Amino acid sequence: MWSTRLLVLGLVRWLGPVHGYLVRRELDSWRLPGVSEIGAGSIYHALKRLALDGSIEVVDTESVDARPARTTYRVTAKGETEFQRTLREKLWEVSASEDPFHTAWTFAQVLSPAENVAMLRRRAETLYERVELVTQVLAATTSDFKEANGEAFVPAHARAMMRRQADLWAVDAEWCEQTAERIESGDLELGPDLDAEQAGYWREAIKSDRFVEQVASWCEGIGK
Repeated sequence: MWSTRLLVLGLVRWLGPVHGYLVRRELDSWRLPGVSEIGAGSIYHALKRLALDGSIEVVDTESVDARPARTTYRVTAKGETEFQRTLREKLWEVSASEDPFHTAWTFAQVLSPAENVAMLRRRAETLYERVELVTQVLAATTSDFKEANGEAFVPAHARAMMRRQADLWAVDAEWCEQTAERIESGDLELGPDLDAEQAGYWREAIKSDRFVEQVASWCEGIGK
């Protein structure tokens, strides 16, 4: 996955010479609630692939006591070029993120109104809990490395990203609460699930040229 490769390459560039264990420790410290973590296996696999590709190179291999040997890496000129190119490519790119909820909500009419309301309210609670955890982390950390004085250090740009994620969760939670209220009030009707007659009507609508043209037009507008 490009994201794992960029993260590992960037940390070797940033901290190098560095071994995989420290790269893993650093990535573990970046974890946010509800955000999937990068497993140790993926990190070490990325290091091996980057070394094979010539993007990083081995500086040393050491073994302490009976512990497994640790290989230290540093970035190469090729790796620096790849890092700079991928970094800019992904920062400038605006792409749709894949959200499991977004996909599953397509079939929300399968659930009863009561179950949809319960699900949405529970989702909102979970999201608000994540916002609170991030708020606590930000309050207990500092962006000033020299003035840490026992507090955990989180770089300013990383803190900004944490705030961004918390804001996105808050907006999502508000949408869930509002949608639950709309279902309860009758303003939003999600069902019932399609029966044979309704499914037939839908199939005929999909066949029409007008339907296809509308969908194509919407997709084109979103892609701009």
